[in-house]
Amino acid sequence: MLSFKTLLLIHIIAGFTALTGAIVATATKTLDVPHKWHVYGGTAFVLGMFVVFISAIPMAVMRSSTFLFLIAIFSFYLTLSGWRYAKNRTGTPRPLDWMTASVMAVTSIGMIVFGVKMVVSDDSNGITIIVFGAIGAALSFADLQRSCRGGVKGKERVASHLKMMLAGTIAAITAFVVTNFNFQPKFVLWLAPTVVIAPVIVWWSRRIKAGTKPKGMP
Repeated sequence: MLSFKTLLLIHIIAGFTALTGAIVATATKTLDVPHKWHVYGGTAFVLGMFVVFISAIPMAVMRSSTFLFLIAIFSFYLTLSGWRYAKNRTGTPRPLDWMTASVMAVTSIGMIVFGVKMVVSDDSNGITIIVFGAIGAALSFADLQRSCRGGVKGKERVASHLKMMLAGTIAAITAFVVTNFNFQPKFVLWLAPTVVIAPVIVWWSRRIKAGTKPKGMP
């Protein structure tokens, strides 16, 4: 088994790769850049977040951190769901789509319960896990509803892809912020990227649904 330090190094490199990929993928939607660079950036982001996930799980177990364990599942769900919306152009839900949303729906309930327990124990970071749990619940149940309706196509699929991938980007940015900055109460750092970027996601998603989509978006 890899040591915690080795896993941490892998985790950091993967996180940097994911964040760089997210920047490239997002920039190509606002600049006159060939679409292939959006694909390259998006692929780097997804692969980076996958490695972040598979390294975070054993680290959370080693440190007996339920908090980080739940955050790892939440972060990877956002990325995996966003990737599926990009790849599944037919819109027809596949078993992986059902499984991804179902696992997150169950996990989100656990996040909220665990967050309440943290708050009761005077750990203000419980607010973080409650908020993320609520977001995870809203997004995963929306995914399940779409699957029950037969999936999504066209503008709604593109908007869903954008929303989930940018939400995954928030997770990567959040990890960078909480690692490199110190502020109390801690939950402010954990939630700051979400508060700042979430309105942009809503605005951009509405533009796409209205028919104004970024250049080269599939």
